[in-house]
Amino acid sequence: MDLREFVKASLVEVIAGIRDAQDTEFGAYVVPRSDGGHKYAPNDRFSESARLKSTIVDFDIALTVEDSSSVEAGGGIKVWGAGANVKGDKASRDAAVSRIQFAIPLLLPESEKEWYVERKKETGAG
Repeated sequence: MDLREFVKASLVEVIAGIRDAQDTEFGAYVVPRSDGGHKYAPNDRFSESARLKSTIVDFDIALTVEDSSSVEAGGGIKVWGAGANVKGDKASRDAAVSRIQFAIPLLLPESEKEWYVERKKETGAG
């Protein structure tokens, strides 16, 4: 997988996971649209103002650059999972491992559930 595909897929999966968690019926309200002025626990990686809530997604990626006598493996920066099946013929290789670290701010998607309305229905309050 190319590095850019990995970053994109990771962020999309984080957002999809938040949306999936918002749709559950277990009583949690993940990133509520209106939180009634709730004070969140202090966290340097989370920010909220008005209706916007954001976090930081950190990436710490090990990159392996190989110098190979084979041309079948292809070029570019690739991200391989542990135990991945890397196509290419057997050849002598020299490899160097580098790390790349970066952070991406992410505005969190709001929940469509209105916790205070659903809570009123549960308690039977007017």
